[in-house]
Amino acid sequence: MDYKEYIKDCMGSEPPKNSVEEAYKVFPAFMKQDTEEGKKENYNAIHDSFKELDQIFYKEHQEVLLPKAGLYLMSLVDTMSVMSQEIFEHYKYFETLYKKALKKVLAFYQEETSLFPTNLNRPADSNNPVDITGTFMIAYAVLKGCRMKAILSEKYLDMGKAMYQAAEKIIGKEAMDTLDAPLEMKLAYEEYKKAVDK
Repeated sequence: MDYKEYIKDCMGSEPPKNSVEEAYKVFPAFMKQDTEEGKKENYNAIHDSFKELDQIFYKEHQEVLLPKAGLYLMSLVDTMSVMSQEIFEHYKYFETLYKKALKKVLAFYQEETSLFPTNLNRPADSNNPVDITGTFMIAYAVLKGCRMKAILSEKYLDMGKAMYQAAEKIIGKEAMDTLDAPLEMKLAYEEYKKAVDK
């Protein structure tokens, strides 16, 4: 099955195939392979799939929930990172989706904790606990977006670092050295290190 058929199958099927989880698993890899080997012939199909996914995401999430919002941001920033910026209209389209989703998520950012609850529309409490995995996801998306210059480092870099540090403080720095450390933590740590070492 080629890209177009697989993407059409994903987006035309019942959930979970047309989900944020599916987008994160497949679209960055598709974009990378299409950029490097496929002569960018499937950019339109991937663009159209994200357009549909964006509509589904906002329709389903009148309340902004983690980790889905984090996965959506990660799928966008990772897809942007492997595509050719020379295909300007497509790159700008993905950048627009990324900025729109990020703005929605960061509207709930709390400077005093730098952590995000599961339901971003409500304050954290016993019925709406802090989502550490989701916080790592958002930190990753923010830090990578800064590194790619998709968003202004002057405005967002310190915020991304603070998110990572707050989540790491809860899990513990030593967790990074264990084999079962969450993947999201490892990804966020790599971006955090690049930001700090810069």
